[in-house]
Amino acid sequence: MSHQGRDGAAGPSQPCLEGRVNPLREPALEAWGVYIHIPFCPVRCTYCDFPTVLVRDEEVTTAYVDAVIREWSGERIPHRPPLAVYLGGGTPSLLGPDAVDRLLGAIRQRTGSVGAEVTLEANPGTVDQDDLNGFRQAGITRLSIGVQALQDRLLREMNRGHGVDAVLETLAAAKRVGFPTVSMDAIYGWPGQTWRQWQETVEELIRLEPDHVSLYQLQVEPGTQLYRKIRRHELAPPNFDEAADMADWASRRLTQAGLARYEISSFARPGRHGRMNQLYWTLNPYVGLGMAAHAFDGRRRWWNARSLHGYLNRVRAGRDPVAGSEELNRPALMREYCWLGLRQVSGLTRQRFGQRFGADALPVFHRVWEELRQDGLITWDAERIALTARGLDLANLVMGRLIGAPLDADGTGKRG
Repeated sequence: MSHQGRDGAAGPSQPCLEGRVNPLREPALEAWGVYIHIPFCPVRCTYCDFPTVLVRDEEVTTAYVDAVIREWSGERIPHRPPLAVYLGGGTPSLLGPDAVDRLLGAIRQRTGSVGAEVTLEANPGTVDQDDLNGFRQAGITRLSIGVQALQDRLLREMNRGHGVDAVLETLAAAKRVGFPTVSMDAIYGWPGQTWRQWQETVEELIRLEPDHVSLYQLQVEPGTQLYRKIRRHELAPPNFDEAADMADWASRRLTQAGLARYEISSFARPGRHGRMNQLYWTLNPYVGLGMAAHAFDGRRRWWNARSLHGYLNRVRAGRDPVAGSEELNRPALMREYCWLGLRQVSGLTRQRFGQRFGADALPVFHRVWEELRQDGLITWDAERIALTARGLDLANLVMGRLIGAPLDADGTGKRG
């Protein structure tokens, strides 16, 4: 099915707010989170451009954990527990339970709690039953397993370092341990990936019964091995129309299986949505710890040194590991709040926008909202502004228009 054929009937009156999943309870304005970047990986995936380090040296990983704890001790943090903690990477499961326990212990020491949700990313084949028991005892409540594909040939092309059997073994062990939430990731749009392979992957994910699924469209980033292979014509470039159709089919199939789509890339059983990502989408503050980690305090965003040695040397010397920052003015914050909020299927809450900025989002960006509505990309009612089905497919286009949108009013009676 082509993009054009699927979207041709969409129009400004399309009733997209009707029949949607119930909107998630949004985090309080003062809610915050902690992101800890663990950069270590046993192999580098062909598509990966994240800041990672190919190392399994225990001396290096111990020094890194020491540095993160030292950085945390110098952070100015709210005097209340975080809503969520997220250990991402890289491959955080390479650290081992003792190191994770030390990191979470440092957070508990200053806040009294690690929050309602503590996520650890884990790649199949990097953990066994004892590791998972240790992570659970350390306080991990949500395990995010990087599956990406369920065909050994595709996993080899991605250089994932694991096969399908490892996926099944890791999930079975996680269920025996009893993590409150288990999430699984998959990639679609891989060069040469067939419809049959994608359908097999989605059907197998459904059979495995995770609590949460994230589906990511392949992005070919400059500098990656995948980028070079496509440039050398060793692999075909992704087919974006076919990838869009894959996403549409998977969304319908997962929803039928009880995993409701609540964000552009995310599906969950009731009450199992990811709280850390929700903090990002509502522009709540978060602390970022570790090499290349980003942080946000509500107005200012900053990021740490991107190299391992640069990060470690700065922290060891008692220096700030921050490598750069940006201050967001009121119009920039409004724009970002809108385009992040629209990632949620239930949309952007006008009341919450008003609480944050003292203005109604609709008149603030009236011209761009009206243009997007006329193009069949958004709809609104008294409570929310949301993407239509067409808008979900063309979300990047919507975000691009919002990023550069002029203010029609600033909420104080002045014209923009």
